Amino acid sequence: MKTETIYEEARSKFAKQAVVTIAAGASCAYLGDERNLREFLVADETARQLRRAGHTVFSLLIDDSFDPLTPRQLRVAVNKEESLVAKHQDWCGKPIGLLPDPFGCHPSFAAHFEAALLDRLNQLGCHFTLVSTIHLYERGLYAPYVQIVLERHEEIRQFLDQRFRGYQPEKLFWPLCPDCGYIDETRVEGVQDGTLTFYCGRCEQARSQKFADVKGKLNWKLDCAARWALFHVDAEPFNKAYLEPTAGAFVVAQTLCQEFFGGHSVLPLRYGLIKMDKQHSYKLLAALPPDMLRAMMVDRASTDLTITQESVVHAAARYEVMPGTSFRSAIDQLLPGWLLTPETLSPHQRSLVAHGIAFSEYFLDAAVRLQLPKREHFAACDKQMLQAMSTTMDLVSILREDNTLNCADFSRLVQTHLGEFGEAKADVVKALRRMLGQERGLPVGRVLYMLPKGYVALVTHMLELSVLAYGRTAEADTALLAA
Repeated sequence: MKTETIYEEARSKFAKQAVVTIAAGASCAYLGDERNLREFLVADETARQLRRAGHTVFSLLIDDSFDPLTPRQLRVAVNKEESLVAKHQDWCGKPIGLLPDPFGCHPSFAAHFEAALLDRLNQLGCHFTLVSTIHLYERGLYAPYVQIVLERHEEIRQFLDQRFRGYQPEKLFWPLCPDCGYIDETRVEGVQDGTLTFYCGRCEQARSQKFADVKGKLNWKLDCAARWALFHVDAEPFNKAYLEPTAGAFVVAQTLCQEFFGGHSVLPLRYGLIKMDKQHSYKLLAALPPDMLRAMMVDRASTDLTITQESVVHAAARYEVMPGTSFRSAIDQLLPGWLLTPETLSPHQRSLVAHGIAFSEYFLDAAVRLQLPKREHFAACDKQMLQAMSTTMDLVSILREDNTLNCADFSRLVQTHLGEFGEAKADVVKALRRMLGQERGLPVGRVLYMLPKGYVALVTHMLELSVLAYGRTAEADTALLAA
């Protein structure tokens, strides 16, 4: 029995719902490598398929920008530059949305990496509406949910203890210390008569504030539940680590949303985990066409994915970037020629050139270049073979000047010409491919159709000279023997 894909499940669940809201969460304290892209791509692919089915879909990228910065996040954010780590280490423990941009080009630490993430996603065809939670808290949009949690603090704790045996969060709410600005070491001490008492481990002091004056954030599961209710979120991607059915993050947040915030059922879009060899981190975006990388992530989205050099090369050999042409074939057979005439390339071809050069470097340990015929290519052929290749390239030069010929008609004429060589046809084609550096891949007619005209003219001239040189060399050898 065929199992429904997450996309089919979404289409089925929302079949009678005109408007659907899909959210994806992030903590924009650093950019990270390509592994964290799957969540966003799965959300976007679900949105695409629902739009094709006639739904209006809102796609939200929700940044947990009230989260405290951690030492690991800081280190990754500044590219492990020790001077910057040392300079900004006191920031750790403060909300990332309240910190300056370490690079000085955006309003805040969070804003810097929000922009970087959105730019990366835009390159992959994902266009989310950004929601930065610190602004929601500052504008009071979370206030009703915070008040519920503070007023029913003990009730929520008891509910969680009874409903999810073994799960008892350290904190339901993280107060922001008004004196030192840290949030990571504060803890609620008591709630009574609209007043919150909390202790700051940084200042080593207790404080009391009225609910209306308290600044801080809900713990992640409560925050998730609150924003589902606030934005009426219908679906959100989760990997299997969050979907444990008895006390996983999703089921806890879902239950809290329905029990305390008046929320509704949210569809979890299950996606598989990604394992990737460390040496490939930060290389996939440069080396793979956006649609190919996207396909790797969203096709069979629920299945775990292991990314290795072998799997990427295999995928490149299967993924078509042009009708009948895989990415790998384009790298081997088209890119070398395109490099000779960059001014004639379309935006799509330019993109393939850029990704192909990076792919060759990162995954093939080679460089993309157009091979010119070498001395040994001519030396390996007798005069008859050189003449056969020369007449073939003469015809190719003539045909390439006819702009009315499409690839199919061009190939048919070339094949007719090659057929005149009879049993020698296969040897002529093989020698010609070897000379052009195209020993495998596309049919020879298509290769000759796609080579730059200037390159065709150069090879044709070299073959003509080689036929002449072959005759003169033979005469010289005969004279030398006679002497």
